[in-house]
Amino acid sequence: MSAPEYVEGRREFNSDESAARFYLAEKLGQEEAPGLRTAVREDRPERVPDLALREARHQAGTGTTLVRFEQTQQEIPVFGAEALVEIDEDQRLVSMDCRIGEVTGVSSVPELSGEEALDRVRAATGSTVNAQELPPPTLAFVNQAGHWHLAWHLRNVPAQLPHMRREEGQPGHGLDPSPREDFPLTGYLVDAYSGEILRSYGMTPTIAVPTRLEGDDEISVHHQFHGSQQDGSYLMHDRLQQIATYDLKLNDIEETPLPASAIGSPKADFGTGHRAGVSAHVNAERVESFYRDQLNRDGIDDADMNLVSMVNCVYRRHGPGPVWRNAVWWNGRMWYGQVSDGSRLVSLARHLDVIAHELTHGVIETSCNLVYQDQSGALNESLADTMGVIIANWYQASDRNDVRTWTWNIGEGLGSGGLPLRDMRDPTRTGDPDHMRDYLNTPADNGGVHTNSNIHNKAMYHLLTSVNGAGRPVLKAEEWALLVYLALVRLLSQSDFADMRQALRDVTNTYLAGNSATRAVTLATIDGAYQKIGIA
Repeated sequence: MSAPEYVEGRREFNSDESAARFYLAEKLGQEEAPGLRTAVREDRPERVPDLALREARHQAGTGTTLVRFEQTQQEIPVFGAEALVEIDEDQRLVSMDCRIGEVTGVSSVPELSGEEALDRVRAATGSTVNAQELPPPTLAFVNQAGHWHLAWHLRNVPAQLPHMRREEGQPGHGLDPSPREDFPLTGYLVDAYSGEILRSYGMTPTIAVPTRLEGDDEISVHHQFHGSQQDGSYLMHDRLQQIATYDLKLNDIEETPLPASAIGSPKADFGTGHRAGVSAHVNAERVESFYRDQLNRDGIDDADMNLVSMVNCVYRRHGPGPVWRNAVWWNGRMWYGQVSDGSRLVSLARHLDVIAHELTHGVIETSCNLVYQDQSGALNESLADTMGVIIANWYQASDRNDVRTWTWNIGEGLGSGGLPLRDMRDPTRTGDPDHMRDYLNTPADNGGVHTNSNIHNKAMYHLLTSVNGAGRPVLKAEEWALLVYLALVRLLSQSDFADMRQALRDVTNTYLAGNSATRAVTLATIDGAYQKIGIA
């Protein structure tokens, strides 16, 4: 890397990547934090580990760029070892986070093949998964209990180890099973010499002029929305926003191919004939719009992906239907089941908070990709809950600007005994913990991700409802939403609750750089919210 030039008192780099690498090298030799000092050898503090650029993504909300690296050793990735450098528009350092280390005492030449590693996973899980159905296995270095191993990294394996499986009666999301739960995609790290399974973790999921359509949703609200016109039919296919909604007609989600066209009607007014489709289409449009307009994200994947919803779905492995009490982000699409209200089937697409939660899993999957295991998995769930509540209230609260009018429930009425699935204001109402002293240590449910997420949910509730000394909101709701989102996308894949707190502090320092008084109050509010759940 060539030395930077100095222009009018500041460094001039030829790219954001070179700027980030310069600051990383500079900081790693100086930083007092133990997490960073372990990244360099004490006898060679100038050494920066081999880092491969993963992405450089501009954040419109702060005007900064996040440059994300993956550590490699002899061109082999080091599992969970990353560095993220945030720079401003003048390529000056804003913040940095990294988990990197010195790989020692292990060869880079495997003795077992990738296929043999998959054989060990098949034997341990009782699975017959075909290697052709999976991404090719790759080598990775992994640190397990202080010792380095060369491992085969297997991804998207639809099988779990027996002790990791959800047991009968365990709540998970609190809904009926879905293929994402029965065939949860799991990552495995298998020692490339002994064949021991070292670790497993969950892996969670052109311009056209639109036509204005309308129709009634599942709660009898009449909506106007966008679609298209084709061959005399009006379709729930918004080609401008790339949102399409299909009817699976109570067929199985595993066995039924995507219908040939989106839900259609001979008239632009769908009336009451497609309530499930109207609910799914309108709510998908709302989530997409919130991420685009409030958070400056270009679609769920920030790369303008198609947002496809499937209504009237059943899952035969759960039961014959027609009831399937679930809504799930799976295989890059939204799938909606339905419940009976005694007189007719009502789609779960009516629940905007559940939809926003599930689509936020897609946002996480295509940004920081939080490992769906233990505390990083619980953080994954909590951030999906948080955005679900924010987006639902943005459209449905009587006054979106007054959080006193908000509801804090996820999945109203979908929990046992008519309770919600989760309550961010009072997690104990649904039997969940709200403090780190009650953190559940379990191998089930990917380390209790749906239970322990409630601890972090409580911190988010404290943030969103915080007031200053004069009794006024510390920040507007949309500002908290922006800070949470900006912190989310700068997390590392194994970040935990404390890392999220630090990420919030980092983006706050940038966002409120021009208002020292508000910045100080906001930083104190963030610290206080996490202290209340036991994270100092």
